[in-house]
Amino acid sequence: MAERVLTEFIKALRGAGVSVSTAESLDALRVADLTGYDDRARLRQALGMALAKSEADKWRYYQCFDDFFRFVAPRPPASSEPPGAPPASDPPPPQPGNAGASAGGGGGGEGQSDSEVSDLARLLEQDDPARLSQRMAAAVRTVDLTRLRVITQKGLFARRVMLAMGGEALDQDIFRLEAQHDPRGLALRRARDALRQTVIEEVNRQFLLQARETGAQLREQTMREVNLRDLAEFRDVQALVQRMAQRLVTLHGRRQRSSRKGLLDARRTLVSSIRHDAVPARLHWKSRRLRKPKLFVICDVSSSVASASRFLLMFLHAVNSLLPRVRSFAFASRCGEVSALFAASGDADTAIARILSEYAGSGTDYGDMLRFFWRTCEADLDRQSTVIVLGDARNNDLPAEQTVLRQIAERSRQVLWLNPEGRNRWGSGDSVMPQYLPYCRRAMPCRNLNQMERFVDSLLRDLR
Repeated sequence: MAERVLTEFIKALRGAGVSVSTAESLDALRVADLTGYDDRARLRQALGMALAKSEADKWRYYQCFDDFFRFVAPRPPASSEPPGAPPASDPPPPQPGNAGASAGGGGGGEGQSDSEVSDLARLLEQDDPARLSQRMAAAVRTVDLTRLRVITQKGLFARRVMLAMGGEALDQDIFRLEAQHDPRGLALRRARDALRQTVIEEVNRQFLLQARETGAQLREQTMREVNLRDLAEFRDVQALVQRMAQRLVTLHGRRQRSSRKGLLDARRTLVSSIRHDAVPARLHWKSRRLRKPKLFVICDVSSSVASASRFLLMFLHAVNSLLPRVRSFAFASRCGEVSALFAASGDADTAIARILSEYAGSGTDYGDMLRFFWRTCEADLDRQSTVIVLGDARNNDLPAEQTVLRQIAERSRQVLWLNPEGRNRWGSGDSVMPQYLPYCRRAMPCRNLNQMERFVDSLLRDLR
């Protein structure tokens, strides 16, 4: 039982944003065995040392601990002096014929005397908060509120907790007493309403503790799959982009270190081991020529594509430590290089907001953009250059100038095209995407954060 409670607490702690590994969970179990559960303050301090690693984690841990191990006392009924209620010190004695009903938390039914009530009704009449809390805690364990997933389940689980406490028998007692015009019926009804409110609050508390992690996962999954133009509805999308970018930085940073070291040269290692009695005392690595790739990013910032361009620039800025020199360009009604804005502000949000305010507009002309890029970067393009174009290729029936893109592709290593529209829309209406496709090494839809992450992942792998 104690182990199960601690496991649920660790789950709630993860939902609160504290990262707890499996090893740390095992440490927490051992700590709890050593300290015991009798001294709450001691257990709180000891578990905090095992589970919280930073100041921010400690603050979340103590808040979560206090919420999780909080004593829930039943609410008092609306009228604490029920008319005609028997004294709390003199409860009606149990009748021999009611033993089965009392054991199961039920009661009522045929053969029940007028003064006999169920166990739950008797507890409410005695107004014993401690025993009511114990009964509610047992019902919560029976129902298993850890199965709560979505907010719409709270009403269902609250009703199950009431039934597990003996709510059905309590309702029968109330109906029977009220039909007999017994004033105890009104008092029990008030006490039942107060108890139901306490159960609802307990279910709400358990939902916040147990379903927070599941809710956060569902929310993140939704943000990853929703269309980029709808992400403005979410508040914490920037934090999600930062986490996704940080994961890529960690992954590819490790790969880069391994790549710089090179592969083991088995032949040279074996040859050199001869002088040490076949012991490979010195390892030899195959040298690898390091590339110096260049990255050019061209973003359409017109109203239909601005969201995708915004998140691509956020991604690339977040993984800047792994990328070679990046030159960024923006275009819609006019074209321009925006690399200096990132260098000047140092903050991606500020730079992107300024880019959108200066370059966003209508009348997108991809042909004019390609000519501008060719004039500006022709001398810098070489076989180490990767050109990324993000746009829907809707050219407003203007000349596509695909020959200029062909020149760029011939001069550079590769041209990659990200299109926020689905493939089935490429070529429809004023889209000139089919005319650009022959000169792109890869062209792919980029409609959500998952696709954006996969593209940046493949780009980092390709640029190693």
